[in-house]
Amino acid sequence: MKMDISDKIVTVYLKGVIDTNNSAAVEKELLGIMGQNKDRSFVLDCSELNYISSSGLRVLLKLEKMSFRFELVNVTSEVYEILSVTGFTELLTVRKKLREISIDNAELLGAGANGRVYRLDSERIVKVYNKISNPPEKIRREQESARRAFVKGIPSAIPFDIVRAGDQLGMIYELINARTLGSIVHSDPGKIEEYAVKMSSLLKKLHSTEMEKDTMPDSRLTLKVWADIADKSGYFTKEDMQRVYDLIDSIPPRNTFIHGDFHPGNIMVSDGELILIDMGDSSAGHPVVDLLGTYQLMSLIPGQNEKAAMRYLGMTTDEAQLMWNIFIRDYLGTDDDDKVREAEGSLKSYSLIRSLGGIVFSDVIPDDKRRLFSGFVMKNFLCGIDKADIIIKSL
Repeated sequence: MKMDISDKIVTVYLKGVIDTNNSAAVEKELLGIMGQNKDRSFVLDCSELNYISSSGLRVLLKLEKMSFRFELVNVTSEVYEILSVTGFTELLTVRKKLREISIDNAELLGAGANGRVYRLDSERIVKVYNKISNPPEKIRREQESARRAFVKGIPSAIPFDIVRAGDQLGMIYELINARTLGSIVHSDPGKIEEYAVKMSSLLKKLHSTEMEKDTMPDSRLTLKVWADIADKSGYFTKEDMQRVYDLIDSIPPRNTFIHGDFHPGNIMVSDGELILIDMGDSSAGHPVVDLLGTYQLMSLIPGQNEKAAMRYLGMTTDEAQLMWNIFIRDYLGTDDDDKVREAEGSLKSYSLIRSLGGIVFSDVIPDDKRRLFSGFVMKNFLCGIDKADIIIKSL
């Protein structure tokens, strides 16, 4: 029986037929493999399994009763139907074999840190994920988060199928005549004000949506991930890192819906309506966690890098900055320049937490400059930390 072993997972490849003729031998071999790897989880790959009889199902049932941690993946439609009819899809973790699609001739609608969005036809788009930062479990979480948001009345596209595009995973959404907000603004800058206000209204809707307690992760955890990366780099003192963690912990807990990556590149426009498609980082918490990311992408990064603005947002730096200026004033409900600058200074302090971690693994910063850049960002962070909570008090 072919298998692959990693640090934490053993993948065993089942093939052909499991019936009364060979179920005893399959059981003996699986028990031997699992018995020798008790500290690992197991994946039974069923991509080449054509049929499983009742005697084969009893083998699975025995493994489950012996408390081995395992799941069935790449299950063909034929085998999945057997598992479903017999109730095994309720008893075990069963994942169907993913449908293969081609994006060779598909129109690219937008690109971001997590992947690229393509139009498949007049009614469907597909988001193809980058392999490194998007394991299957994260994509499945995004699927569930999008459904949860939709039920709450948040305008989000329903992902109805996880597929495979070459060696990458993708999510198919039904969106008719949709384009990214960034591309629409870039093609018609005269619509910046209109869509900046719509974008503000959408975020306010998100931040007025209360989620059930403990149904979504705490949004502060995403900031702590960046802080942990910075901490493990060894570039910073324990005292400085403690101030970073203290600031994160000072963000008040809430059950407000947080998108986690809210910007024009992650918003689709269909018949004038704004629709969210990227829910992989959604959580519950304080609105500042959303705003700091939007500020970083629409104001800080565009001010430094034209290519980054086009890649992540689909618009130029000038377009992004103008849209941000209108958006933040509408969101805060003020035209007072001093209040806006105070809010931006506060958001900058929080956004620099992400920058501290990002510098550590950035592929555009030379290794010999990484510590220097990190020190510069930490200095800026510490300079603004005393006024960081200004934005908290206004939301």
